[in-house]
Amino acid sequence: MKRYLTVISLALVFAIVFIGCKKEEIPQEAEQTTETTTELLQNTATVIKDGKTALPFNETDGVNPYFAKSYENLYLCNLLYEPLFSVDNTYKANPVLAETISVTGTTAKVTVRTDAVCHGSNPINAYDVVYSFNMAKASYAWSGMLENVVSATATGTYSVEFTLSFSDRFVAGKLSFPVVKSETADGASAIPTGSGDYYYLENNLKNAENPEKNIELYSIDTNKSSENAFKIGKTDVYFSDLSNCSYNSISGASYGVQLNNMVYLGLNSARGALTKHIRSAIAAQINAEEIAISSYQGHATPVKLPLNPESETYKEVTQTDIKSNKTLADNILDRCGYINFSGRAKTNGAYLLSFTLIVNNDNRYRVAAAYNIADSLKECGFLINVQALSFADYNERISSGNFDMYLGEIKLDNSMDISQFFGSGAQGMGVDKTEKCVTEYYKFRAGEITAQEYFEVFAEYYPFVPICFRKGYAVFSGDINPQANSFPYNIYSGI
Repeated sequence: MKRYLTVISLALVFAIVFIGCKKEEIPQEAEQTTETTTELLQNTATVIKDGKTALPFNETDGVNPYFAKSYENLYLCNLLYEPLFSVDNTYKANPVLAETISVTGTTAKVTVRTDAVCHGSNPINAYDVVYSFNMAKASYAWSGMLENVVSATATGTYSVEFTLSFSDRFVAGKLSFPVVKSETADGASAIPTGSGDYYYLENNLKNAENPEKNIELYSIDTNKSSENAFKIGKTDVYFSDLSNCSYNSISGASYGVQLNNMVYLGLNSARGALTKHIRSAIAAQINAEEIAISSYQGHATPVKLPLNPESETYKEVTQTDIKSNKTLADNILDRCGYINFSGRAKTNGAYLLSFTLIVNNDNRYRVAAAYNIADSLKECGFLINVQALSFADYNERISSGNFDMYLGEIKLDNSMDISQFFGSGAQGMGVDKTEKCVTEYYKFRAGEITAQEYFEVFAEYYPFVPICFRKGYAVFSGDINPQANSFPYNIYSGI
């Protein structure tokens, strides 16, 4: 049962997840406005129901948040279970079950509210938090977000210490995993005991404080079924992250939802020509705005820094030009001696600006963006050969470091952490870990330098080039009044 407390606002410079954030093992794969998280696309709520609320539910997936994988069920879990902290659409973390947090070095100390209780009046304590953390850390939906949170230990009935892999003043954004009572979530079919507004009972969600308030669960098995269920009036909400590159106009109150999925150009610094100067020239020449409008058909917001355009930090940091700056790119290439052509590419006598750009061929938005990048770079003397590969081949090329450039997508976590680009995993391939943009990042996370100071360094080196953040959309029937400030993390907030 939810208790409300005085909100201690924790201002985070960064803050994902679709819900939790399962990080891509291999880099994968929107409306151009950056003013609001949600843009009302249309307000013709023609799907009118009988006053009852119905939501899509995948019965085979269950409502155990540590085993569920579908969007539909993970969003339902937000109604059943509460986190220590939740982030809003500006990536600010606010306490829910937590009361305070303090970070010293690689230790984050969290106190749990003493008045927090689960359904049945079972109090939530530090041991429940530790149990939930361990379940979340091993789960599909939450493991990526918790990668840099090493362990959790109860140091008292209502106090928990989290050990971090590096000092991180933004760690509260990562502590948004669902908290349940100990030993209630051990199996995929288990229905954990939580403290959310609702509890699960016989294919319904019952409101804990108002027995008359009931959510019916309509069984679906694929995302297409979820769409069809909304169209025929069986459910009240439909959400799509547009990962299938298909936008279908659906009658209802439709909102564009700014996601935390960053599309970026990976660059292999081990290739001799791809020095920090040439990487900066590439970043300057790419027209991120055109890619967002054309290649992603408006379902993305262009960027040149790894900052979600809805985040508070995005508004605090001086942004680079999201359009093409050919003059700057040409000046950089001239200073680096690239003044002659050899074949169809510029050369400085030692290196030729001829590269291969690989892209996974399963996403037409991504493939279109790759060709857009190639055409743009051609204008200032690059010769880019685009290779659209199967996922297996794309995967193997990146894992082995056998690439010049690749177009990828990653879902950033709720704290907007980009440290995966500086590690040994897939995103780290091709990044020179000795460069200043890597070492300074950890100073930034520790609070030793400001966001402006760090992102000036990032723009000097461009270890990778952010292109855009994708958008999805949600549609609601006339029975639902959505709380847009909860998007994209909790589409069902306020129901």
